[in-house]
Amino acid sequence: MKLCRVLFVLSVILVIPVKAQNNITLDEAINMAYQKNIDLQKQFAIIKNAEIDLDGSARLPNPLFSYSREDIRSNLRNYNEWIATGSIPINFLWERWSNIDSKEKSLEAQKLFYKNLKWNTAYQVREYYYALHNYSKLSQSLDNAILRLTNLAESAQHRLTEGDISEYELQRILVELNKLKVAASKIELRKTIGNNNLKLLIGFDTNTKILTVEPSLIREFNYSENELIQTALLYRNDVKASQLIIESENLYLSHNKLKKIPEINFTAGYKKQTDGFKGSVLKLDIEIPLFNRNQTGIKQSEIQLSIFEKELLFLKEKIKTEVIESLQSYNINKRLYEDINNLKFDNIFTTSSFSYEQGEISLIEFIDGINVFIDGLILTNELEINYYNGFFKLEKAVGVSLTNFEYNLGEK
Repeated sequence: MKLCRVLFVLSVILVIPVKAQNNITLDEAINMAYQKNIDLQKQFAIIKNAEIDLDGSARLPNPLFSYSREDIRSNLRNYNEWIATGSIPINFLWERWSNIDSKEKSLEAQKLFYKNLKWNTAYQVREYYYALHNYSKLSQSLDNAILRLTNLAESAQHRLTEGDISEYELQRILVELNKLKVAASKIELRKTIGNNNLKLLIGFDTNTKILTVEPSLIREFNYSENELIQTALLYRNDVKASQLIIESENLYLSHNKLKKIPEINFTAGYKKQTDGFKGSVLKLDIEIPLFNRNQTGIKQSEIQLSIFEKELLFLKEKIKTEVIESLQSYNINKRLYEDINNLKFDNIFTTSSFSYEQGEISLIEFIDGINVFIDGLILTNELEINYYNGFFKLEKAVGVSLTNFEYNLGEK
């Protein structure tokens, strides 16, 4: 009988769906995003195509083999001859090197774009991870507050029965309790959104709950605005990649200019006739460039080069703006967070609750304490998230790590 009960309990446990939970550190989340991010996969495919283009540009042109035979008969006389030749274009001797160099620069640029995309992906993971971590802590604090206020409301119910407080006083406490529940529900929704955003980014199943781990991060640095701008212009991978793209297009323009030289084909072979004549055959075909001198290819390269140069100038100006705005945002959020971080709002709630139960403060003072607790706790959390995000955004704008991280954020 006992065995049957045990089997029944086990079957119930197996049937009940359990929501999986995973403790994930920041570096693990970033590495997962590297593996799952669709934009990174697309860029990796672009790199593979660039490698294929480079291999193709290094290949020699195929030779052309030709065989012809003539069998001619006139009355009683027969005459025949055959010719076997091989031909190859020789323009590749001076055209292929600029083309190869162009493709090599293009491949290097795509690899740098890939690194830049990894850095941006790490920034996005950190943003979602810290938001989820902070909202999780805030949600827990509000849940604890709800539990304490619920107990106080139950105590107030007994005091109403005993005639120590009025019905109005109890109703005001219940209203504050429901206001606290509404605030906690909103934070729980933000926590859920953060959890879902992070799961989509790192490729987690929607039924899996992510539990964050307290990260270690130093957010202090000693760089001026001008130093940060110069660092960004020097080290950002998208800037270096754009510069390589311009070099690649310059080389491809040289390649197109070499194509102005007419096509030259060299043919060599062997010929044999019935009358006993035989020997080598040489032939040189040179195209006469009366009309087509690759004007189209040259113009297209010049236009493309001009666009790339303008894009680089725009990118540099955009980077300057990003650094200036990110630094200003970071300094503002840092100052606001430091001003409020030393305030202990939990103590306000605990003290006001205890004082109200002891009759040391009025209902109005107690309600004011609850509102200060809720508003202060949420405000502190929002400022902390903005502080973190301001630092992450500044690092994204500069393109390099400004401090030493405990977590490996990918090779720059």
